[in-house]
Amino acid sequence: MLGTLVAVFVVLTVPLVWILPSAAAPLWATTLNTSPDYPRQLLAQGDPEDVPVVGDENGIFQRVAVAARQGRNVYLKDPFSNTIFRQATPDEAKTIGDHPYVVDNYGVPDDHQLILTFDDGPDPRNTPALLDLLSKEKVPATFFDVGYEMSAYPELVQREVREGHMVGNHTLTHASFTDNPDLVNREQLIGNDHLIRGLTGYASRLFRLPEGNPQGNLVGVLQAQQLGYIHVDLDLDTLDWSYPPGAPIPTPQLDGKGHVVLMHDGGGDRQATIHMLQDFITKAKAEGYTFTTLAPMLDPKDLPQKITPNADDLATVAVGASLTLVPDIVISWLFWFGIGSLSVMSILYVILALISNGRQRRKRWEVIPDAQLPFVSVVLPVFNEEAVVTKTLDALMASDYPAFEVVAVNDGSTDRTLAILREYARSWPQLRVVDQPNGGKSAASNNGIAHSRGEIVVTLDGDTIFEPQTIRMFARHFLDTSHKKPLGAVAGHVKVGNRHNIITAWQALEYISGICVTRMAEGAVGAISIVPGACAAWRREALLQAGGYSHDTLAEDSDLTLTIQGLGYSIVQENKAVAWTEAPMTLKGLAKQRLRWTYGNIQALYKHRKMLFNPKYGVLGLVSMPYALISVLIPLVFMPMTFMVAGVILAQGQWAPIAIFAAFVAGAHLIISTVAVIMVRESPRHLLMVPLYRLIYEPLRAYVLYGSLLHAARGRMVGWYRPERTNSVLVPSATAASQGVQAPAREKPRPGKPAAVPVMSRDSALPMLSSDPR
Repeated sequence: MLGTLVAVFVVLTVPLVWILPSAAAPLWATTLNTSPDYPRQLLAQGDPEDVPVVGDENGIFQRVAVAARQGRNVYLKDPFSNTIFRQATPDEAKTIGDHPYVVDNYGVPDDHQLILTFDDGPDPRNTPALLDLLSKEKVPATFFDVGYEMSAYPELVQREVREGHMVGNHTLTHASFTDNPDLVNREQLIGNDHLIRGLTGYASRLFRLPEGNPQGNLVGVLQAQQLGYIHVDLDLDTLDWSYPPGAPIPTPQLDGKGHVVLMHDGGGDRQATIHMLQDFITKAKAEGYTFTTLAPMLDPKDLPQKITPNADDLATVAVGASLTLVPDIVISWLFWFGIGSLSVMSILYVILALISNGRQRRKRWEVIPDAQLPFVSVVLPVFNEEAVVTKTLDALMASDYPAFEVVAVNDGSTDRTLAILREYARSWPQLRVVDQPNGGKSAASNNGIAHSRGEIVVTLDGDTIFEPQTIRMFARHFLDTSHKKPLGAVAGHVKVGNRHNIITAWQALEYISGICVTRMAEGAVGAISIVPGACAAWRREALLQAGGYSHDTLAEDSDLTLTIQGLGYSIVQENKAVAWTEAPMTLKGLAKQRLRWTYGNIQALYKHRKMLFNPKYGVLGLVSMPYALISVLIPLVFMPMTFMVAGVILAQGQWAPIAIFAAFVAGAHLIISTVAVIMVRESPRHLLMVPLYRLIYEPLRAYVLYGSLLHAARGRMVGWYRPERTNSVLVPSATAASQGVQAPAREKPRPGKPAAVPVMSRDSALPMLSSDPR
């Protein structure tokens, strides 16, 4: 995960190539073979696995030299300037043979001279204490720093330079040269050089390969050499990186020779390194050693030099800061924003939902004789619902409402749906069947509305089972004269009827909390944003004014809901208008359904964007719709960064902040779900899903958000998704009993007699949770 995070650092630094072209240009002059792909072309002329190594066996610096032959003489020549480094000795010439290039080692410290080098910093856990020790002992050192760390802790690299230490290039992100494209490797080196210059006013040719081993990573050595850098190796490795935190590190033994010593001040807890170093310095001084930087081994022209940072240097510093400091600030802000907004919205929604629920319970409904009830048209659009449509019709026939019709619109089904509808209509006169070519759900719904006769239109889906009281519970609201604005629609309570596995159990709890808290809360302030087409009632006049269901969004019910409220109608929630539906039973089916919902809701928000932040539409325009927009935009922008930083935090063992946040979110969710379960008198076993909820919700949210973005970018529609019907909806026993059901087998329907519907015990339902499901 850390590799992913630092890779982002490189990817987002590369735009400097386009913003400031000179920011990607080499900073140290070379004159020949400057193409980025030349190093690999040169290596391909020989065998990189069998390259002669010449020069001093203990040489600290490495360079790749072309073997130029003149008679019996072999000269080692720089491939990037044609400068002749030196003539090979006769023994070296024999070793070189006909190889086109060699590795030349050079530069040996003087006897009793130690050059301390530290890799992978700077690190606030280790570097300050290390610098304190070096200052106390008056020992200079050379630091090979990583750009990502320098950007995060600029004051530490500045202190290194200020206190007389040398600084070298260890790439932007501790890169692996063999795995990266050539251009990325160049930016790793050049970008890090710009950072050192911009942060310290210090220009250095010194470079060390991450993870060392120059003979095994010639492409890195050669790419650095092409850009004018000098590779610095080591000859005394303390292996401090291999010891676990707190374990003592043996003090290296000295032999009187000079050495370049490798240690680390970054990459982990290096307190043991500092303890070992104190002992090492004391013993080395006692044995007559002196300490220096790499300066005595370098040609004067290759020494680091003070410079004035230019625009490219400062731009690189700015990019580095934005990718190291800003994410910390953003993540911190998001953490507290998440805690704060979740707290405020949860408390607000729970309070409003309880207020709304209390109003409904206290309300005294006028008793209206059946003969005076308005005529209701139930519109049922269907497409290939052969497996479930009979059960849907059986439930409608069992309704206790006295005056209604069912207009079933067959949308060009290719199975036996139309035949089943016509057969059913022969024995139930209240059912009228309309057949049309396939045109989609919106077209089928609008056709049904056009053929309907009632002043109230109730809509449902082909797999939806109404409870007997549902139509009556809808209709009573349209007779209520207490509404401040004319009532345009009533949203019903959709429940999951196939609670057979974790996926459907999760959806069951989502439906309960989403409807019973979110929508009840929105209803209390006139801000319901979705009336579910699977269980809803509409004033026919409002439908006609709105033009019915639109065809230009995939969330036709959300679109219609916003349109009707834009026309000045009010909308309420009715929890006793219950419909049981078949939810997707697989993750694939759930993901496809939610992709359509999310994409459609984004379309609806965009279509009705004039309502956003518009006081004319009250809480709906000022709170509900903006909050829905924020709930899409913030995760869309910051979710990748959040996941990456969370991964890094976990990888570093700092799990407490994430655990606290997760516990807080789960606790808030538990409160909302508990309130919802109590309000609709559902089984408390639903709450057992709360601990597992985020494990499904977060990956699903990521998929639907970025899937929606991709579809929007491509200009593609997702289509009318209809999950595979399994005829697995089970109506709770209490509901079935009220319908006069005695057995699970269905009898042939007869006018006036409801057929049996499969039954399940309410207590047998799997525990089930809250967007705003349809």
